[in-house]
Amino acid sequence: MYIKELAISNFKSFNAPASTIAFNVPDGQTLGSGLNIFVGENNTGKSTAFEAVDFVRNSTKKSIEAIRNTSNPNSDVYVEITFTGEIEQTIDGFSQENKKAVFKSYIYKNQNQENLFKIRRDSSEISRLKLWNNNTGGFINEAGIDAPVKKLFETNFIWADTNPSDEVAFGATTICGNLLKEIATGFTQTVDYANYQTAFNQAFNDPASGLRAQLQVIEQRVQQIFTQQFGSASISFHFDELKIDSFFKNTTIVVNDGVETPMQEKGNGMQRAVALALLQVYAEELIKHPDDAALEKPFYLFVDEPELCQHPKAQERLLGALLEISKTKQVFVTTHSPYFLSTPYLRSCGLHIFSKNGNNSVTTLANLNPILPWSPTWGEINYKAYKLPTVEFHNELYGHLQEKNNAYSESTFEQWIMGQGIVQSKTWIQEKNGTAQKPRNVSLQTFIRNKIHHPENVTMQAYAYTSAELQQSINEMISLV
Repeated sequence: MYIKELAISNFKSFNAPASTIAFNVPDGQTLGSGLNIFVGENNTGKSTAFEAVDFVRNSTKKSIEAIRNTSNPNSDVYVEITFTGEIEQTIDGFSQENKKAVFKSYIYKNQNQENLFKIRRDSSEISRLKLWNNNTGGFINEAGIDAPVKKLFETNFIWADTNPSDEVAFGATTICGNLLKEIATGFTQTVDYANYQTAFNQAFNDPASGLRAQLQVIEQRVQQIFTQQFGSASISFHFDELKIDSFFKNTTIVVNDGVETPMQEKGNGMQRAVALALLQVYAEELIKHPDDAALEKPFYLFVDEPELCQHPKAQERLLGALLEISKTKQVFVTTHSPYFLSTPYLRSCGLHIFSKNGNNSVTTLANLNPILPWSPTWGEINYKAYKLPTVEFHNELYGHLQEKNNAYSESTFEQWIMGQGIVQSKTWIQEKNGTAQKPRNVSLQTFIRNKIHHPENVTMQAYAYTSAELQQSINEMISLV
């Protein structure tokens, strides 16, 4: 079961009417098929989309006014998640018995005969989940479904401001604490644990132990004073066994990468990398069915700016891991890193560009209205998402126009582009064997192309192009594609 769509209305930076984001789902084979990458400038709603998913599943402790879009103070806040895929199997495997028939009655088909299941949380009854009834065309508030719905899928978030040292600690609610909880419970049933119990009681509670001999002196003195002051009574110390989770609370992770060091003494990059690795292992344990090893609970991983504190090679390795995971699991990341946009598998991913239109967050799929036959590319995404002109995108556009119009030589290209209304506004001086040739008029596009391709040209090194000219040249070529 996968998340097909997320609809957000009046939630934080998302205005009304609802914005709908359609997600990629894994195909089981292709690297990146289940990876959804959110790109865009700061404060455009990328992390807010993560928060919206969390809002549906877990509600919020904030007041509704804290999450309501300020442009519509009187309108309802709502977020809807539409699921697709093996919905019935998920319900059969992970729903409590008395809710299976209820949930199945809300499964419906779209025009493509896909099975769908839609849930919603809104400000009218923020503590209650609602289910979409396709027969009536409205949401129904079934009693007692919040907890059962949550059992159908798991979400895990690593936020940009998450302290990685907190996640690698062993508290009751941390990744490590949850990861070891089941292991600890099972360990109490083993022979090793029984032997520990015997040894503990022999050391601390057996009258013949050395510790008990020393304690008896204290016990007798306390008992003597107590009897004199309050009356006859027997006083003794008894040591209860430590609960199994007490041991794990005192556990630390040690990393040996040439030097053995406690985890908390490593840099933030190393700590974040370990936290991500632990999360993946935790997810694998979390989705296991208690009785059927072949059945896995749907799990959705949300990582906010995974490139934080990671050097370029580490970012590439992390992307490789996420691409592999997303063959079978849905993964959602927000990023500003070029390394997450320079993979050859980018075309398999769901690439979502976030932007702002006034006070409203807007999302578009990068593969809608592609500019190049091989879209999307790193340069194209940077231009669409950040309005950032790059030499890479300029090269791609120039080469595409050459090929498209059979204008492979500079002179042929210049003749063609002038025929499209582009003027020759620049001068270029070619060098042959280090000797400057006769100056010639060229278009801005060819001037920039030559500057990029011929940095060794000493004659032209004093003549540069500006960022505004790079943007102008790109815009003009886009209009000619």
